[in-house]
This record gives sequence, structure tokens and C-alpha cells, in this order.
Amino acid sequence: MKTIIAIKNSGNKGKTEIARKLANLLVEVHSDFKPIYPIPFNILKETDFSIVLKIDEKIVGIESQGDPGTNLKTRLETLILEYNCDLIICTCRSRGETVRSISAIANLHKFQTIWDSTYESKICHEEINKLKAEHLYDLMKKLKLT
Repeated sequence: MKTIIAIKNSGNKGKTEIARKLANLLVEVHSDFKPIYPIPFNILKETDFSIVLKIDEKIVGIESQGDPGTNLKTRLETLILEYNCDLIICTCRSRGETVRSISAIANLHKFQTIWDSTYESKICHEEINKLKAEHLYDLMKKLKLT
């Protein structure tokens, strides 16, 4: 089943960094991936990013900009309608506009939604975000989403 994995939390909690680490892990593990968007393919290192890639027969989209007022709903619709993603990983806030946007898109396009969050810690942010990305990758593999 088509799936959205939403990484949610309040602002400045590492959501984008987890999405970036997960994107880099997918590219590293699946070195035979086919880049779809952007061309030339690039996972931005310092800002929000949006990518689409093909892994085996699945189209995966990752959207890291999940702040209110950033048209998350429109960007998710693009991933579904323009790129026909089977799996979307995105970030969002804990409540409000971005959560409603994901729910509306998932219901409209019949995607199942897996709601997740960041790990919270006052130390070792880099390592904790890396572990969270690895855990999400393991979840995706076990559920056969990629």
C-alpha cells in the first residue's frame, strides 16, 4: 500500500536532519537507485530539500520542509500526482496546518500514514538523528516499503 511516513515534532527538533540522513542512507545502501528529481540529483546539505528517486520498482519522495505556511499540501500533491510516489517521507509540526495537510492528502489519495517523531535529547544530536534515520530505514525494509 502507498505510504506516507511523517516525522513530526515542534520546531528545531532535528526533523530535517533526520530526513537528510535517511535520504543519504537510501542513496548509499541502494547505489543502483535512479534519480528522478532534482536533476542533477542533489540532497542539499544546509537547507530544506525535496528529492524523488526510484529504488527497485518503488518511487520514493522525501520532502523536508514541513513548517506551517510553506505549502506542504501542494508539495505532497506534486509528489503524488507528478511523480507517482509509492512512499513519501516528510516532516511536519506536532499539530496544526501541516498535520491536517498530511491527513487530507493521505485520505484523498488513499495513502496509509505512519506518524513518527524525532528522538529528543540535549546531547549527541548528530548520533541520535543518525540512529533515528537508521530506525526509519529498518521500518521501511521490514514493512517492504522500499
